[in-house]
Amino acid sequence: MIYEGQVTYTSLESKTAKENYVIEEAANFTDAEVQLTQHLAALQDLDVVALKRSKIKEIANKRTNEKDCLWVAELQDSFVDEDSGETRYITYKVLFYSTTFEMAKRFICEYSKQGYDLELVSLKKTKFIDVL
Repeated sequence: MIYEGQVTYTSLESKTAKENYVIEEAANFTDAEVQLTQHLAALQDLDVVALKRSKIKEIANKRTNEKDCLWVAELQDSFVDEDSGETRYITYKVLFYSTTFEMAKRFICEYSKQGYDLELVSLKKTKFIDVL
C-alpha cells in the first residue's frame, strides 16, 4: 500500500523544516513510519507529524534526472452500470517523475493509452520531495 508522510526537522540554519514524502510499499502505518525515520535518520530532531494512506494507486516511473519533480495525474474511466443504466466514473491517481509540465503531459497521455481508454482529468506538480 502507498502512504504519504510529512516530517519536520531542524535544518542547518536552526529553523524548523517540513517535507512531504511518499512511501511506495508499506505493510501498515507502523512500517511506513519506520521507513521514513530510517531513510531520514541523519536529520536533526526528526519527527513524523502526519501519515496517511494515499489515494495514489500507482507510481509510474523512477527519477531519471536530478531536476525531475513529482507530478500527480488524475485519470478517469467511465462505464455504464448495467443495473441502473447510469454512467459511472472511476478515478485513478498516478504519481510520476518529470522535469517540465510539457514532458509530464506527454508522459501521462502516453501512459493513459496503455490498455484502457483513460481520460486525463487533472495534472499538477506535487509538494512531495521523493518516493521511498
